[in-house]
Amino acid sequence: MSATARTTGHAVAQPGAQPTPTEHDQIASAPAEPPYELVDIDRYEVFDDGPVGYVEVIPPLFICYSGHPYPKAIEVAQVYDFAQAVRRVRDAAPHPRGPHDHGRSAA
Repeated sequence: MSATARTTGHAVAQPGAQPTPTEHDQIASAPAEPPYELVDIDRYEVFDDGPVGYVEVIPPLFICYSGHPYPKAIEVAQVYDFAQAVRRVRDAAPHPRGPHDHGRSAA
């Protein structure tokens, strides 16, 4: 897929456009959601300091996968809201605490 056909979760500033102080304050105070990018007709890749998982769109559900690359990712949730799906992927992502610690505990 060409780079021009990809969609990301980031707003792209127009060349030469400067945000007004009010717009800048709103952008700075907005919660930082992990970015995502459309990588296939029905699949988004989720990033949080690199790729951490995927959201697959199978209406009406969003299937959440943790891991990278896609063939090795594991399903972690099924939700009805895209923003919640992106958060679930981020929350299930392996954390940099150690090579075998995936942020999960055997409770």
